[in-house]
Amino acid sequence: MKAQLRLSFILLLICKFLFVQAQIEKQYYENGLLRAEGELVEGEKTGEWKFYYPKGTLQAIEHYKNDTLNGEAQSYDFDGKLQSRENWINGSLEDSAFYYYPTQQLKREGAYKNSQYEGVWVNYYPTGVLKRTLAYKNGFPDGVWLYYSEKGVLLQKGFYKEGKENGDWEFYSKKGKLMYKGTYENGRKAGNWIEIKNGKERPFKYK
Repeated sequence: MKAQLRLSFILLLICKFLFVQAQIEKQYYENGLLRAEGELVEGEKTGEWKFYYPKGTLQAIEHYKNDTLNGEAQSYDFDGKLQSRENWINGSLEDSAFYYYPTQQLKREGAYKNSQYEGVWVNYYPTGVLKRTLAYKNGFPDGVWLYYSEKGVLLQKGFYKEGKENGDWEFYSKKGKLMYKGTYENGRKAGNWIEIKNGKERPFKYK
């Protein structure tokens, strides 16, 4: 009797295990081409999923847990070239992210926290030369701003606070010479601004 009970219990566990095993799911466009493929567990996306454009090229590779984005996600353009690499945790963008030009040159990089920009984000020109850097806090610009020309010359230097220009700002010529300097308060020019020309400083009137 006990042996029969054990056997029944084991069979029940096996049936339950088979029931919750991942099933391969494939979805198609009306034209018959594959739209998406991945695993389902009890009707929910799990593990790696691949998505395709209507013409058949790869659109994205994403990872899921309980039908929610969880893990690395990659997106591709129509030509199959990598556009982005992001990290998701329980449906929220987190940690490092990278975005690319069609040439595969890095376009911008930074980090997310609760799906918002956090920390320093860096942008590049298609040539790979540094374009700008800006610090963020809770999704808003908050910290140092640096902007460069395509030749790598510093053009602007300033600060943001809670999404608005705040503090000392400097503006440079394409040759890297200081042209203007002044202060922002809550997104507006304030105080005395200075224009530097031929090595001499003079007041600069602003609107």
